[in-house]
Amino acid sequence: MKRQDLVVEVIYAPLVGGSEMLAFNLCREWQTSGIKARICCLYERSGALTSSFDEAGIPYDLLDIGGHGLLGRWMRTTRYFLRVRPRAIHVHHLGSLVNVLLPAYVAGCFNIVYTEHSAYAIARTRWMQRALPIVSRLVTRFTCVSRNLADFFTTLGVPKDRLMTIYNGVDIERYKPGTPRPEVCPVVRIGAVGRLVGEKDYPTLLSALAILKEKNVRFFAEIAGDGPLAEGLKERAQALGLRDVLAFRGSCSNVPAFLRDLDIYVLSSRHEGLPIAVLEAMATALPVVATRITAIPEIIEDGRTGVLVPPGDPLALAEALAALAADGARRRRLGEAAREIVRLQYTIAGTSRSYAVELGMRVRRKIG
Repeated sequence: MKRQDLVVEVIYAPLVGGSEMLAFNLCREWQTSGIKARICCLYERSGALTSSFDEAGIPYDLLDIGGHGLLGRWMRTTRYFLRVRPRAIHVHHLGSLVNVLLPAYVAGCFNIVYTEHSAYAIARTRWMQRALPIVSRLVTRFTCVSRNLADFFTTLGVPKDRLMTIYNGVDIERYKPGTPRPEVCPVVRIGAVGRLVGEKDYPTLLSALAILKEKNVRFFAEIAGDGPLAEGLKERAQALGLRDVLAFRGSCSNVPAFLRDLDIYVLSSRHEGLPIAVLEAMATALPVVATRITAIPEIIEDGRTGVLVPPGDPLALAEALAALAADGARRRRLGEAAREIVRLQYTIAGTSRSYAVELGMRVRRKIG
């Protein structure tokens, strides 16, 4: 049977996260360039992103391989690849690659690009560290979303010539500033977007907001996202007396509009890959206060395109937020510089071109 001129983007589940959003954005961008693509979700029967897939007209498949042993997962995935017969497979994260590599080979697809977004799980899992140098030789290309990640993987024995850095990108036409933000605000709006999980370290953000309130900084904060820590974080916010200055918005269906309503974006994470949410905020010309971790300094130059603070330090985070809240002209300068650097280096058009080349797919219409 003839192989289809098709790219399959393999993600863990249709949940909102950096790798999932990259796969979605690549498929959406490729729609305009004549590259046929679909999304394969290995786990879960539903998720917040399925409505976005439907709205964008991107075909997707929910394999729901959870609850099966490795052999059972391989069999289900093999049947899937035999059915869709893709020309290329793009897999996000090592955990997904384990479920995909052998089935892809059995189905006759050897053109596999593996992208790793984070070292968080790998750095804590011995079998992953041992497997990484091996699987790096079994895929067509091993890509990372930052130099920081690539450097770490070389310490685990992955050959440098197998690694390539392709930075995440965002749609700068979708994520762009709205009406000019006033430099003098009676109440400064601070926001964050992300899953409510431990890596994001929202407790540090909540403590920083409590400090802002004690300093009588006039602000209102909003957190868009959902996750397993939602109830605990809401209880902590209540205990810190933040009820009147903080709102948990849950999953956000219109992130561009949410960002345009903010004056400052904040990231309090202890662990990240290359967060697409930060790039989206920068593209919206928001000044970003973020923790100085992993790849964040690769995209934010402290004092020029944003502000960097130490991780796990509520006082430093609060002081950086208070300084920006009091200086509208600085907020504007940082936001404008942030959007310009995204325009030059971190667009989804550029990212999609790079992946199309590595996947060996021919662009029929110009991207971007």
